[in-house]
Amino acid sequence: MLSLSRHSGVVSLEFVFVFPLLVALLYGGAVYGMLFFHKAEMQEAVDKAVASVFYLDRRQFSNFGDEVLFHSEAALEQLSERLPQRVRSRISEQQCREVSDSGVAILECSLMISGKEPMLPQLNLGALGRFPPQPESMTVSASVAF
Repeated sequence: MLSLSRHSGVVSLEFVFVFPLLVALLYGGAVYGMLFFHKAEMQEAVDKAVASVFYLDRRQFSNFGDEVLFHSEAALEQLSERLPQRVRSRISEQQCREVSDSGVAILECSLMISGKEPMLPQLNLGALGRFPPQPESMTVSASVAF
């Protein structure tokens, strides 16, 4: 019959190996969840800016293309101000432009965030690098024909 005291060290050793991996998985999941949430917020802002031109009446403007660009840029500016500070402070590109494809006028708005520092805190694992790895930039875009 084996004594209980001979096996108690095995459980402690398993805990020492498994617990850091479990914490790393949970932390990595939380960080990537926040990154995806921020990207979804950015996408929503760009989608709303592009969709805002549907409320314009073409008959009221002599140069409708210019008004579409002005209106969508103003909407994107207002919507990007509502983004969380962590995202808003990293906006490196915010633009709406008119693209012509086979004679069809297309409004395309994009929003890009970038920076040298990671968006969320990382763990420094020495020779293994930083965990979890994060993208240096994120870009979202939306387009609509008008």
